[in-house]
Amino acid sequence: MVTLRSGLAGGLVAQVALLAALATTVGLTGFGWLVGIVCGVVMVAAVARGMVRTGTDTFGPADLVTLIRATLACAVAALVADSFLGRPAVTALVALAAGGLVLDAVDGWVARRTRTTSAFGARFDGEVDAFLILVLSVYVAGSAGGWVLAIGGMRYAFAVAGWGLPWLRRKLPPRYWRKVVAATQGIVLTAAAADVVPYELMTALLVVALALLVESFGRDVWWAWRHRRLERLERTEHTERIGPRGRAVAGVVLNGLALLLVWFALVAPDQAQRLTPSAFFRIPVEGLVVVGLALVLPRLARRAMTVLVGLLLGLVALLKVLDMGFFAALDRPFNLVTDRGYFSPVRVLVRDAIGPVAGDIVLATAVVLALAVLVFMPLSLGRLTALVARHRSRSLRTLVALAVIWVACAAFGLQTQGGEPIASANAGGLAVEQVRAMTAAVQDRQEFDEAAATDRFHDTRDVELLTGLRGKDVLIAFVESYGRIAIEGSPSSPQIQDLLDDGTTRLQAAGYSSQSAFLTSPTFGGLSWLAHSTLQTGLWVSDQGRYDR
Repeated sequence: MVTLRSGLAGGLVAQVALLAALATTVGLTGFGWLVGIVCGVVMVAAVARGMVRTGTDTFGPADLVTLIRATLACAVAALVADSFLGRPAVTALVALAAGGLVLDAVDGWVARRTRTTSAFGARFDGEVDAFLILVLSVYVAGSAGGWVLAIGGMRYAFAVAGWGLPWLRRKLPPRYWRKVVAATQGIVLTAAAADVVPYELMTALLVVALALLVESFGRDVWWAWRHRRLERLERTEHTERIGPRGRAVAGVVLNGLALLLVWFALVAPDQAQRLTPSAFFRIPVEGLVVVGLALVLPRLARRAMTVLVGLLLGLVALLKVLDMGFFAALDRPFNLVTDRGYFSPVRVLVRDAIGPVAGDIVLATAVVLALAVLVFMPLSLGRLTALVARHRSRSLRTLVALAVIWVACAAFGLQTQGGEPIASANAGGLAVEQVRAMTAAVQDRQEFDEAAATDRFHDTRDVELLTGLRGKDVLIAFVESYGRIAIEGSPSSPQIQDLLDDGTTRLQAAGYSSQSAFLTSPTFGGLSWLAHSTLQTGLWVSDQGRYDR
């Protein structure tokens, strides 16, 4: 037997060693290293949580074999990540995946032979199977099509559905067919990754594998539905089995995660360069108000308040992330009214940059994370306010002390090392500014429409327009901001100016004429099409909303 700490430490060391071996042999980019390390850390955290929940404190022989399989699966994930950058190490990927599939049969045999089968071991084995299938489906989707992702995502879709439907979380009865179907997915996906079977036959095998998976999960869903009334009783028994110590540890971890999520929404700045540790050492007045309401409101009113405020904080957190991107690219915050048109170009940019399948995965992940923020923010706030209500007297004393400190810091204008006010009103201020910006954008759209409807040359005949250019060939060329820097603001500007003068002289000698001018751009960054449309229309096209109009 191996203790929990030794087993997890050994797993991380083995993960790093395997990634280093891949870097030395087939090459591994920084992105691959990052994915491999992150998967290893998540694996260790998930294993630790699972062992606490089941009351297990040592690894059995079969668990160690499964831990090796998990390490191989994380390495496969690193290689799949590298394949998005055009460096597919197919041989190593297939070899590691095949090794994981072989060990899948070994760990069950070891557990039966050593009589060390356990609920934790069965769950650990199933989760490693699901992760390896997910990673392989991501790789195969690049050649077979995005529909293959359904094979890897079905287990996790089943788990997510259980969040809203508790009866789906019931412990399912053992069924050997479930293992057969999982092994089939792994074998078919590994063969597809190896590209050793003709495309048509491989597609047919993938379709069959998906059909088997649908049948297996469908049977489990049907069984859980028929036995849903027993879910509450089993959940109570499971809670009692964890024990008071396990519940206490889990409660502390969940409270800490909830606090981190809410604290980010309350005090995080909306610009990446201001995202420093000192920015989080502040006192949010919105948090003080929420704690005060949690202390005075009755239970039902407190729950309604946490849902409403939690959704608002979730939106604020998402707006902060969007602001970070817009400040980095355009030197201004995101506007919900005028900037919605950028989402489609961003999708095209991401797909062109890393490939259609990888791009869709990244975008789908972003959408899932955004929805998760909107779901978990109210849940986190509800958990924290319930904790405050349970410890009413201590919470009241803490609230009064922090309120006094907040008032003092606001009165004297005290700031953190990064220049952020300690007495924070960050979340509320951002919400107010966004509402003002949306109101101004709606009014601006009306003014823009009025300006667009006014055409000074509406009644002018075509023959009377641009008479000085009639019968001539005209070329309009845009030279963007770096052109002006080259002409006026660099050591080589005199030579460039001489070159331009020489070109003008040669054009004139050939019977051509030219005219240059500097135009003030309505935007910042790489949005040159807004500047172009400003010249072409005579309207001030300063954002995508105006451009779309």
